[in-house]
Amino acid sequence: MRIFVLCYLFYLSLGHAEYRVYQYLVKNNDSFQEKDISYEVLSTLNPVSYKAYHGGQETIQIDLLRTWLCPGHTGGRKEYCESPYAKLLSESPQ
Repeated sequence: MRIFVLCYLFYLSLGHAEYRVYQYLVKNNDSFQEKDISYEVLSTLNPVSYKAYHGGQETIQIDLLRTWLCPGHTGGRKEYCESPYAKLLSESPQ
């Protein structure tokens, strides 16, 4: 029995978590605004969930700009990992 428990604990320690980060360009669908205001957002919600959570397509319009995987988990309101695209841009010779 002890061997089973030890093997199970070892198996659990091998697991790893990862999450996907989405970068969106968000625009409000407000017909009363004179100028169109858009902004970039990072989220772990997929496009359908993000739009539904923020009021649906009547309220906002989103465009998916980028997506990438991050190791670890998002517990404790951790910052998202850096985009690999940003790393490539900072490392490229100019």
